[in-house]
Formats: sequence, structure tokens, C-alpha cells
Amino acid sequence: MWSNAPEQGWRRPLAAAFGFALIAFFVMAGAQGVALGVAIAVLVSLPPWRRLQRLFPLDLSFSVFLMFIAWAWLSTLWSPYGSARQAVVMAAGAFVYPLFPYAVWTLRGKARRIVMLSALVSGSLMALPYLFEGFTGVISHFFPAGEPRADYLRDSTRGISAIIMALPPLAALWVKLVPGWRGYGAAGLLVAAAAIISWQFHLVAGLIALCAAGLVFAIGYRWPRTAILLMTLAYLVMLLLAPLLLPHLVAPLDGKALPFSWAWRVKMWPYAGEQIGLRPLIGWGLDASRTFTHDVFQLHGYKLNYIAIHPHDFGLQVWLETGLIGALILAAAILLFGLRLAGMRGLTRLQGAAMASSAAAFLVFFSITYGAWQEWLWASAAWVAALCVLVGRKPGNSP
Repeated sequence: MWSNAPEQGWRRPLAAAFGFALIAFFVMAGAQGVALGVAIAVLVSLPPWRRLQRLFPLDLSFSVFLMFIAWAWLSTLWSPYGSARQAVVMAAGAFVYPLFPYAVWTLRGKARRIVMLSALVSGSLMALPYLFEGFTGVISHFFPAGEPRADYLRDSTRGISAIIMALPPLAALWVKLVPGWRGYGAAGLLVAAAAIISWQFHLVAGLIALCAAGLVFAIGYRWPRTAILLMTLAYLVMLLLAPLLLPHLVAPLDGKALPFSWAWRVKMWPYAGEQIGLRPLIGWGLDASRTFTHDVFQLHGYKLNYIAIHPHDFGLQVWLETGLIGALILAAAILLFGLRLAGMRGLTRLQGAAMASSAAAFLVFFSITYGAWQEWLWASAAWVAALCVLVGRKPGNSP
């Protein structure tokens, strides 16, 4: 089918195709290695330097985001955690991860089609090991009972979360590449598989994310730019108002019969709000959430810390560790980025729906499940962004 070399040569399309396959492999293995997969994909698929020079001067939203990274790094000076490792990792990721969607964007013609097919096939296979484990339980029995098996199951929910976040552009790619009912049918099967494995692994956040993503996809397909702006507003509310909203929303649930993890959050979020109130302007410093181990409470017979590594809410963690200053800088970056995406020339309905829908899934996981600085999440955002690039129109001239 591809007997002749693509116009841009073989190296970059094959490297990007390999990158998508490698990332899918890491997702199937629990997603912890997605950051490594994206970094390798960037290294092997980078455009030539003359193309990279066009990234300068840096986009305004990205420049403001780097200001947030700098502030987070500065906050390590007063952080009780006493290590700047996380700031180094954040800064490296901020520069490396975005290069993957950019490298994919620069591809055109036959090269772009090779990468689209690789992304679609590898992405569509990611759910298979989770379906197999969910129905049989075979894989988990290779791990010793107790903590090793619990770690495997926890890693599995991380991989399922990554699948759900990538689901909108993957479904859109099926509709885009396979005309008629077959494309819609394949997209529907992907959604059904994600719902099944979320249910099998008791990932409530995954089911919520699927519902939110589906609703936003429907809105985005009709009004793509409006959906992107609505999601931008949702992120701003989640970030800026988290200390005011979350502690008061969950406080009435204290003492109610709730699942263990949710009962823990009912204790965690008001406690985080109290700590934010003690240092509202500059926060406690990057990774300070790991040090709140002196206050404990009893839950279902267990003695637990109020905060387990992080507050399990993006907004609360940003406020707790970087304060009002960090929250305002990051909010400005999000606003500028959202406006940039909504005003993008050539935005199609399918691409806009995929972008807004994935943003909704990320928002759910950031709000109730994962930590703000986790590398695999940042790398997953770059991977999903690259998928969204493929959903859009072909670029004009991309040397």
C-alpha cells in the first residue's frame, strides 16, 4: 500500500507510529510508564531544527504556564517536603511533552495516514487485557496476595483512566477513517468496553468521566467552540473556587454511610481547606501535601492521615501547595489556552467535540482521583492532544 516513501521520508512517520504503539503498551501495563513512552516518542519523531525554530517566540498561554512552573519551583524554598525533584520533573515535562502533538501536527500526506492508522489500531486494543482480567481474574493471580496484588489492581485503574481520557479522539478517529455504520459501530464498542472495565474494576470515577465526556461530546459536535469555552470555564471554577466549594459541599456527608474512599475524601477536603486558610497567599510549598502526616482520624477501624500524599483534587492541591498566587497564574494560562483552542482556524466539529470531551474526562479524574503533578497524567494529556490533532483537518504545508 505504501510502496513509495512519504513526501517527508520514512523516519518521522514510523517513529510517531511507534510512539503511539509504545504509549498504548504502557497504558495496557497500568499507565505508569506513559511519561517514558511520550518522552521516547518525542525523541525519535522530532521535526528538524528549522521546523522547531518556528515555535519561538513561545505561545502566550505556554509562557504563562512556565511562569506557574517557576512559581511552583520557587515554592520549594518554603516547602516542608525539602526536595525540588518534583519541580525539576514538572519543568522537564512542560518542555518535552508538548513536542509530541507538535511533531504529529507537522506530518502530512501519506506520513499522516500511517500515524493515524497506528494510533487507531494500538489505541483500540488497549482495553483487551483489562477486559480479559475483568472477566477471568487470571492476570492478578500472577501477583502474590496482599500488597503486590493490590498494587496491580490500583495500577489497572490508572490504565483504565488513561483509556477513558483518550476515548473521545479514538472514537472520533473511527468515525473519521471508517465511513458509515462500521465506524460508528467500532466507536460504540470502544465506549462499551470502557464502561464494562470501569464497572468490573469498580472505578466509579471512570463511569462518571464517561458520562461527562459523552454529554460534552454531544454538545461539542453541535457547538465545538462553545463546548471548548464551557470546559475552560469549568476548569477555572474547579481551580479557583475549590477551597470555597468542596469543603462545604462534602461537610454534610461526614458520618454518613459511604464507600471507604469517598468517606476518606469527606474528611480530606475540609481538612485541606483548613490548611489552605492558614497560608492562603503563597501556600505551603510544592509537595507539602506529603508532609501532613501528624493529624490522623479513625475510619472503619483504620487510623488514617487526613491527606494521603495529595488531596485527590487538583484545585485543592494547587491552592494548598502554591497558594492564591499559583492558582491565579495557572488560571490565566488555562484561560489563554482555552481561548486559543476555541479560536483555532479550521476547527472541525469532530475535532472540537473530541477536545472538549477529553477535557471533561480529565476534569473528572483531576477533581476526585489523582494528584495534580503526576507525570503520567501530564504525559497522557500530551498523548490525547496528539490524538486530537489527528482528528482535525490535514495541515497545509508542513515541511
